[in-house]
Amino acid sequence: MNSKMTLKPLKKQAGMTLLELIASLSVVAVVVVGALSLYQSATASQRTTQITQDLTAIRAATKQMWQGQGTFGANGTSLNDVLVVSKKVPTTIRVDTTTAPDTLTHAANGTVNITSSVTTFDVALTNIEEDLCIPMLTGAQGWVSVTVAGSAAITAFPIAPATAVTACATGTVVTFRGN
Repeated sequence: MNSKMTLKPLKKQAGMTLLELIASLSVVAVVVVGALSLYQSATASQRTTQITQDLTAIRAATKQMWQGQGTFGANGTSLNDVLVVSKKVPTTIRVDTTTAPDTLTHAANGTVNITSSVTTFDVALTNIEEDLCIPMLTGAQGWVSVTVAGSAAITAFPIAPATAVTACATGTVVTFRGN
């Protein structure tokens, strides 16, 4: 038997090399990290905007409910229940009526406590990290004062960014005083 042996010509490579695969995966990883970074920044910005809008609505509702009363009640009295029952709490704030007083939870998963200081009222927000605190303070308008974690009250508005950075480094409870 006569057998002929023929060699086929080598074909050109059809797939990717390992180095090309690693390079393309690296590019994809950089894109994903960048997208996540932008997402986190956008999320923080959205939470700040939402909390600021909720805070403005709470201030307006509190003033409206006690308009002409002369006081907001005895010092330290929680105003949460009255605002919840009268449906003056923004719908973006979660309300738990199984607690006394009602627990209000804002967009950053902290609580909102509205209390009387006789002729003024306080809106205390917990779990406010620096990335939320600084823009909240620099954008604050129409309040009597703002206090961060029990530090000295800030009464000059608008609050300068440098002042906000210093204040926000002290804690995560921000209290706005209105009248």
